[in-house]
Amino acid sequence: MIESTHDGNPLLAWAGATHLRFRDLLHRLFSMANQGFLRLEFLQMASGSILEFLACDVLEVRLEEGGKVYRCRGEVEEGGFRLACDLVPPDPEPAQLADRIMASVLGGQFLAASPFSTRGGSFWTSDSARPVLLRESGRLDAEAHSVVIGGRYRSLAFVPVPVDERIRGVLFLGSLKADHFTRNDVQYFEGVGETLGVAVAFQAAQWALRERVKELDCLYGIAQVSQQDGRSLDARLQDIVELLPPAWQYPEFTSARILLDGRAFQTPGFRETPWAQEAGLLVAGRLRGAVQVCYARDLPAFDEGPFLLEERSLIEEVAHQVGLLVNRGEDALAMAKLFHMLEQRRE
Repeated sequence: MIESTHDGNPLLAWAGATHLRFRDLLHRLFSMANQGFLRLEFLQMASGSILEFLACDVLEVRLEEGGKVYRCRGEVEEGGFRLACDLVPPDPEPAQLADRIMASVLGGQFLAASPFSTRGGSFWTSDSARPVLLRESGRLDAEAHSVVIGGRYRSLAFVPVPVDERIRGVLFLGSLKADHFTRNDVQYFEGVGETLGVAVAFQAAQWALRERVKELDCLYGIAQVSQQDGRSLDARLQDIVELLPPAWQYPEFTSARILLDGRAFQTPGFRETPWAQEAGLLVAGRLRGAVQVCYARDLPAFDEGPFLLEERSLIEEVAHQVGLLVNRGEDALAMAKLFHMLEQRRE
């Protein structure tokens, strides 16, 4: 979980919201998206900026991607606000009505009876203590039910955050005051949600590009080391293992090791941990060792524990290239020995 605190005034007067301030928010979101932050880090900073920009007492952003839900929640406290961001598993059956509404808006399957919905797919109410009409089946002809949401926050808005076909999002805003949000406010929130969605898509593209560049740098470095025929195999394996940590998602917590026939080539301070990724080292079809990458501490879960699918492909390719390097070296050594034997026989 990522947490942060903000000591300044988090609330800016809604009546004073101007086009210039919206442009400032836009600039801040895209500047953050372009700095190579991880998703949770980006959401943390983006949520703080939005909470400063909008007059509300609580804000939560949820993004769903590939069965994972990124969640960042900010609540106003005396003298500032606190943000907490984490990665959580999807909840197929939320217990709280507000969470069910959020999940429905997130999935694009929610329809509220007028006047609680907008054409942009948002749900809102100016007083959670009053009954509202809900259709949660996603069908216009579904029967509407009168329910009371209740809870601490009286004014509520759940706004879609459109990103792309892989990532869906929702922006939740709440105020302790009843009748704090108007329909015009919610439509303005939708503009913020759309802006956040574009920034998330941009952040995802920039992050993916940087990760691919890191992987290519690693493989290019291995190719360069492999061509250094004048150096010993041990020296080249040590050079290769030191190329690995910068190619992984959290290089500051990453160490690596190459095992070959019981010998170890590793980065300084390497230690085995529960957060490890490994690929078998095959030489001419025979298992002779492994390539290992370890994180020093627990980190957010992705595709393979804390590791990405792309990192699985990368470590497999590294093991393949190291296997080829060892095989070529041993073939060259065998040829040299054969030449030496032939020369001796001629003499």
